[in-house]
Amino acid sequence: MTKLMTLERAKNEIIKLQNYVTLVESYPVDTVEQEIIKEYAITNSIGKVTEKLKIDREFVTNVIKSRGNDELHKLMRSGYMYKTRSNRR
Repeated sequence: MTKLMTLERAKNEIIKLQNYVTLVESYPVDTVEQEIIKEYAITNSIGKVTEKLKIDREFVTNVIKSRGNDELHKLMRSGYMYKTRSNRR
């Protein structure tokens, strides 16, 4: 069952999602690392990133886990660390 939310909370969620979409779509792809971050933001899958970019899985993981210089990289790193926290324990 879907959790009920207030109108104000729904509006805030829409704004957050629109900001995320804008951030991903306008993200510059000048380096391989930036291309990895953008593709991971789109797919949320390391496997799909390695398949599309033909890059080693460990390199992709290391790029995502590295300290980010920009907002999207920091966001992707944070999400990845949260997603894999049970594997690190």
